[in-house]
Amino acid sequence: MPRRIFKEQVSCPNCGKLAKKHTTSHWKRNEGPYVGNMQVINKRATWDQDILTLWDGESYEMYCGYFCTNRCAQEFGNDAFDAGFRRS
Repeated sequence: MPRRIFKEQVSCPNCGKLAKKHTTSHWKRNEGPYVGNMQVINKRATWDQDILTLWDGESYEMYCGYFCTNRCAQEFGNDAFDAGFRRS
């Protein structure tokens, strides 16, 4: 199941864990501060470049569709089946 991107922070329907920020990594030379429209969440410096973690300020992601992990997706499905849910 692919990752799913949301425009607001949602929670896992099984365990209630909140979705993580959908971030990207950006490598740049040590030539000054980042200039762009994304928020710098983390900055890690090496000897010749900075590695930035960037977030657009509104996107969140769940690892497994609507669920935080494969385990939560499986538990939710098993619990639904045990409760009598059947697809006809």
